[in-house]
Amino acid sequence: MTTPLDSAAASAPELAANAQALGHTFGEIWKSMSGLSMPVPAVAELQKAYVEQATELWNQTLQAKPPAPADRRFAAPDWVKNPAAAYTAQMYLLNARTLMQMADSLQGDAKTKARIRFAVQQWIDMASPSNYLALNPEAQRKALETKGESIAQGIKHLLDDVRQGHVSQTDERVFEIGRNVATTEGAIVFDNELFQLIEYKPLTAKVYERPMLFVPPCINKYYILDLQPENSLIRHTVSEGHRTFVISWRNPTIEHRHWGLE
Repeated sequence: MTTPLDSAAASAPELAANAQALGHTFGEIWKSMSGLSMPVPAVAELQKAYVEQATELWNQTLQAKPPAPADRRFAAPDWVKNPAAAYTAQMYLLNARTLMQMADSLQGDAKTKARIRFAVQQWIDMASPSNYLALNPEAQRKALETKGESIAQGIKHLLDDVRQGHVSQTDERVFEIGRNVATTEGAIVFDNELFQLIEYKPLTAKVYERPMLFVPPCINKYYILDLQPENSLIRHTVSEGHRTFVISWRNPTIEHRHWGLE
């Protein structure tokens, strides 16, 4: 019988490999960042512009004339009616613009700059006050109007995401491959470690001589191109007489940690 100690011992090599891979990744990131720099004049200009805009925003708030945030996340009237919320939203937008300008001002190789810009954008999106109940007057109003039902629904969705292991914006239980998604008939005609190649059955008597190949992003499933029949790009393509192929990328696991995107 397998004991917890046996399981822990069996997983130790995998944990060590994970730790080594993580350390290697951070090491590569650190080495790439060490070659970045920001010109002193650019830093000074950003600081000057930031102080001026922050001062103007503070003065407008003191005069009870905060400008309406020019962002769809803060489009609800609740953000303008509440001076504190309006100021918070405006300061967030100012900080976001400044951080992105700093990322754009970095000097270094293009690949590392793109990584930095991506990471900064992810942090900016996460830090939006609209994401937090304590800072979101629109969500607070809705919680009062629904007597807490909106919060209960949010917690339910959170628990569902935790159970399935990833964030979802739809109820994935209503989708079934082959029934109401990915319904166009096809077959796997090539298979290797990285992907499977699917050829779809023609829907016309004749097809064009030159085939059509779709290569979806590796973060998407192939059936993003083949949803329900009325909005399927794949079905439309084969209906127009094209011999159609689509790449279906494999889902990488810990065994494929050596894979790259180049």
